[in-house]
Amino acid sequence: MNVKPENLTRALAILRTEPDEFDVMLYAGIIYVAGQKLTLGEPDDAEVLSVLMADKEFGFAVSGFENASNTLRKMQMVWCDAATAMKKEAAA
Repeated sequence: MNVKPENLTRALAILRTEPDEFDVMLYAGIIYVAGQKLTLGEPDDAEVLSVLMADKEFGFAVSGFENASNTLRKMQMVWCDAATAMKKEAAA
C-alpha cells in the first residue's frame, strides 16, 4: 500500500508516544489516538489509521470497540424483542 510520506510521519509520531488501548477513543465518529483527532472519511487520516492498524495495541482498542458494540446490540435486541411481543399481544 502506498502511503504519503507525511501520513506515515504522522502515524509514526503517534506510535512513538506508545499509545495503549486506553489512549484510543471513539467519539461522534471521530477516532482519537493519543490526543490526535482522526476521521475515517478524511483520506489522509484514513491513511494514518491504516498504518496504526499494524500496531497490536491499536488492534486491541479496535477489538474493544467491537466487543462493546456487540454487547450493546445484544442489549438492544432484548428491547426490540419485547416491543415485538407487545405488538403481537396488542394485535391479538
